[in-house]
Amino acid sequence: MKKLNSFILGALFSTLTICTQAQERSEMFYATMDTHSALQLKKNHPKDVLIIKTVGDYSAVMLNESSAEELHHTGLKHGPGYFYENSEKDAIHAIEQVIAIKKEKSKSSSIKAVSFDITQDQLVNQSLGLVNNTNIDRHIKELENYGTRYHTKSSATRASKDLKTKWENLARGRSDVSVRLVNHSNTSMPSVIMTITGTEKPDEYVVIGGHLDSTSRNGQDNAPGADDNASGIATITEVARVLFSMNFKPKRTMEFMAFAAEEVGLVGSKEIARDYKRRNVKIVSYMQLDMTNYKGSTQDVFITTDSYNSTSLNNFLKRLMDHYNASGAHRITYGNSACNYGCSDHHSFAQQGYETAFPIEAKFRESNPHIHTSGDTSSRFPTANATHAAKFAKLALEYLIEISNGVSGGGNPSSYCASNGNTTSDEYIGKVALGTINKMSTAGSGGYSDFTDESTNLSKGGSNTITITPKWTGSTYNEAYAVWIDYNQDKDFADAGELIWSKAPSATTPVSGAFTVPSGAKNGNTRMRVAMKYNGIPTACESFKYGEVEDYTVVISARNSVVDSTPCKNATSYNSSVRYKTGDLATHKGGLFKRTSANEWERIASCDAAVRNTTMSTLAGDDMLFDFYPNPVVGEFVTVTVRNDLWKTGSILVIDVKGNILQEIKLTQKTAQVNTSKLSTGTYFLTLFEGAKNYTKQMIIK
Repeated sequence: MKKLNSFILGALFSTLTICTQAQERSEMFYATMDTHSALQLKKNHPKDVLIIKTVGDYSAVMLNESSAEELHHTGLKHGPGYFYENSEKDAIHAIEQVIAIKKEKSKSSSIKAVSFDITQDQLVNQSLGLVNNTNIDRHIKELENYGTRYHTKSSATRASKDLKTKWENLARGRSDVSVRLVNHSNTSMPSVIMTITGTEKPDEYVVIGGHLDSTSRNGQDNAPGADDNASGIATITEVARVLFSMNFKPKRTMEFMAFAAEEVGLVGSKEIARDYKRRNVKIVSYMQLDMTNYKGSTQDVFITTDSYNSTSLNNFLKRLMDHYNASGAHRITYGNSACNYGCSDHHSFAQQGYETAFPIEAKFRESNPHIHTSGDTSSRFPTANATHAAKFAKLALEYLIEISNGVSGGGNPSSYCASNGNTTSDEYIGKVALGTINKMSTAGSGGYSDFTDESTNLSKGGSNTITITPKWTGSTYNEAYAVWIDYNQDKDFADAGELIWSKAPSATTPVSGAFTVPSGAKNGNTRMRVAMKYNGIPTACESFKYGEVEDYTVVISARNSVVDSTPCKNATSYNSSVRYKTGDLATHKGGLFKRTSANEWERIASCDAAVRNTTMSTLAGDDMLFDFYPNPVVGEFVTVTVRNDLWKTGSILVIDVKGNILQEIKLTQKTAQVNTSKLSTGTYFLTLFEGAKNYTKQMIIK
C-alpha cells in the first residue's frame, strides 16, 4: 500500500511537472537575434532562454516575455532587438536565409549599392520651403491621444484605419495613388502602405517607412508613444502632404509604409519585406524614420552605421545634407551612431538584401529617455512645435525626390561596384589633379567621396597625367594608388586597359602617372575611380582598412574634333541673380560656359566658330554675389554689399553655428550695415536670402 501511494504521488508529481513545463513553454516564443545578445540573455535568464541554433553572428532562440523585455529596454538597444518567428523551423530558416542573402549580396553583381547624383535642385528647394512643422506637431498629438497603440489593442487597429483615411484624403484626386491596409498573421493590427506609381520606371521602388504601434513597460493601456513613433509617422505624413501640394509625380514608384507590431519583434515589416523579396520587387532604397523629434544631442541628425545598413546610401544622405542643408534656413548638422540588431523596421528590409538607411533624432545614448514608458508624451519634447522633426521631413524630401526622380551618379549607371576605405583618421586623398579637375578635399564619409560632378575632357590618343596628393593627419605612411577609367562604359572597371595607372607603396608626395586614352574608348561621359590604400595596391571594388576612394567623371571625345559653329544657340546669357546648378549652360563674352561645381564655371566652346579664342572669362560664382567687411569683425558693425538685384527683395540673415537665426535685415539698397555689438566671440554666417535663393559666407567675431 505504501509503495502504491508512493507510485500515485510520484505520478501526480510528474503530471504536475509536465503541466507546469507546458504552461511555461506556452508563454515562450521563437525569435532570431544576434548571437552576442542571445548568449548574454541566456546568462542572465538561464531558465527563460533556449538557444536552438547559431549560425555565425545569428541565433535562433526561444524566450519569454520577461527576457525579451530586458533585451527591448537595455541601453544598448533601440526597438525590440529581435525578430519574432512562428516556429522553430521558421527561426532556423530565417538565420540561414540571412547568411545566404549576405553571401549573395557580396558576390552577385545583380544587387548593387546605391549611387545617385544630386540633380533635382529646383524641385527639392521648392519642397523645403513647404515643410510645415506645426502639421507634424498636430499629427503627433493626434496619435498620442489614442492613449495606446499597442498592437493587440483595438485602438491600434483604429489608428491604422484612421491613418489610411488621412493618407487617402491627402492624395484625393490622384489616380496614380493607392492606399491599402496589409493584414498580418501574427498581429491583429494592420500595416498601412501608400503607393505613388512611377511615370517612367514603375517597377523600381523608393520606400520610406516607420512603425505605427507603441509600447510601455508601465502597462500597455497607457502607451502614448509620442516620440516612438508618432513622430516618425507624422514626419512621413508631412512629407507626403508636401509632395502632393507640389503635384509631384515620381519617375520611380514611391511607397510610404506605416508598420504594425514593430515593438514585439518587427512583425509587420518582416512579413512585408519577405513578401517583397519573394515577389522579386525591386526596392532601390529604403529609409526608416523612427523617433525624429527629441533633440538630445548637439547635432541634428544621426546616421546609423550598423553593418547591415548601406554605406553608399548613408553617404548619399550625408551628401544631400552637405548640398542642401549646409547653411541658411534649412541647415542640418549630422553625426553617426549605431543601434544594433533588430533595432527598427529597416532591418527587416536589410535582411532581404535591400539597401537601407536609418537617420535618428540623437545619439542613441542621448535619445529620448522616456520611450517605452507612459511618459513618452509630446509635453516632454525639448523643442516646441516639432521643429526638430521638420529637419527630418526636409531630409526625407531630398531623399525621395532625388532617388525617385534622379539619375545615377554623374549620368552614369548606378551599378558601379562599391569601394571604400574603412578608416580615414590617419590618411586620405587630399587632392586629385587631371586636366580641369583640380579637386582639394577632406576625408569622405565612410572612406568614399562621390565627385562625379567634377569632370574633365580627354581626347582619344592624347597623353595625360594624373597627380594625387595624399593627406596625412599625423605620421607619414606608405601609400599605394590605382586609377581606373571605364573606357567601354559597361559599368565596371574589369576590362583590359581600364586600370590606367597604379603605384606601389611609398611615402612620396605628390605622386603622378601618365596614360593615353585608347582609340577604341567610347565617346561621352564615363567614370574614373581613384583609390589610395595603405601599404598595398587597391583593387577597383575593394573595401580596405586604411585610405580612401574617390569617383570622378571624364568626357571622352575624338581628337581634334570640329567645334560646332552654333554651340551657344540654346544657351541664355549669364545672369548673376540666377542660381545655377551643376550642368547648366550660359553664354558670356562670346564663350559658352558650363557649371561644374558650386562656385566654378568651365569655358567649353566659343559662340562664334570663326573665333578660336581660348582665353578664359571669369563668371561671378555664388561667392561673389555679396561681400562684407571687415572680416574678422573688430568693431560693432560690418558693411554688406550686394552685387546683384537680390537686394530689391532679399534679406541678410545672421546665423549662429547651431543654425539659429539671430538677426534679419531687410535690404533697401545695395549696401547695409549689420550690428554685431551683441554677438560674442566665435563663428557666424551671413546669408543673403530671397525665397529659394540663399548664399552664405562665414563671419568671424574676434
